[in-house]
Amino acid sequence: MYYNVHTHPHSESDDVFLIENLYKHFDLETDGRKLSMGLHPWYLDKDNLSMQFDDLAAYAGKAEVLAIGECGLDKLSSTDWGLQLKAFQLQIKLAGDLNKPLIIHCVKAFNEVLAELKSVKVPVIFHGINNKLSIVQPVIDAGFYLSFGKSLLGGNAAILNTFKKTPLEQVFLETDDADINIREIYKSAAEIKEISEKEIVLQLEKNFLNVFHN
Repeated sequence: MYYNVHTHPHSESDDVFLIENLYKHFDLETDGRKLSMGLHPWYLDKDNLSMQFDDLAAYAGKAEVLAIGECGLDKLSSTDWGLQLKAFQLQIKLAGDLNKPLIIHCVKAFNEVLAELKSVKVPVIFHGINNKLSIVQPVIDAGFYLSFGKSLLGGNAAILNTFKKTPLEQVFLETDDADINIREIYKSAAEIKEISEKEIVLQLEKNFLNVFHN
């Protein structure tokens, strides 16, 4: 089984287990699909945050919702920083209350995000990693998971080195919003790690079961 822990486009495949992300319209009929739900920092409404959060909380406890997120902090976003922080803190608490993992959106704010996660008790996945190793080393050291996607298909040596040096026990793979097949990312991941694709598949299945054990 291939695991795709963060995707927006939804496509069916018998040998791919995917978690489809919703950042709005939490009341949509899900037809049994597995989801993550969260308030993305780009789409926060300063006049209606409490309403947005109440809407999220009303649906996040459903069995098909496997994780809270993506949520986090983004220094390149035009969204007010204080609003981002408040929304992030609310979602960290919600994940703890529901005992569901967090999927993190983090742009140029690793120190600030890690500070907010210091007392978190649920598993944490930083998605869309495309950073040099020195930036994400504190995430690895904290025992959190790093999810890599289309960045593994490019030729950026620094990003490929980050993946190579990240312990496989802390790795997930994803397609996010890219129109690519998760199998391509698995294939590239195996080549970068210089191990068999089967080894990647088996370890990521273990990781998935460790995180999404509910």
